[in-house]
Amino acid sequence: MIARTVGTVLLSTIVFVVVSLLVSLGVLWWTGGLLSGAVIGVICGLAAAFTIGAVSSAAGRSGERRREGSSDENEPSGDRRDR
Repeated sequence: MIARTVGTVLLSTIVFVVVSLLVSLGVLWWTGGLLSGAVIGVICGLAAAFTIGAVSSAAGRSGERRREGSSDENEPSGDRRDR
């Protein structure tokens, strides 16, 4: 649990830094405005980091659900009728 959270935080931080730098440099090159490039880069970096966090959380929940469902399938059910 802790390892998954630390991994998600590290991945989100790396994505934030990389996306922020790339977008900032792209906007700086395109418009020549340093401040607008930095602001747009930070906004895009935050959006990418939140997206990575949300996807990681959703993938973790679906994995837990899948593991719980697999144990139920292997147990005999009283509702089924043997033929």
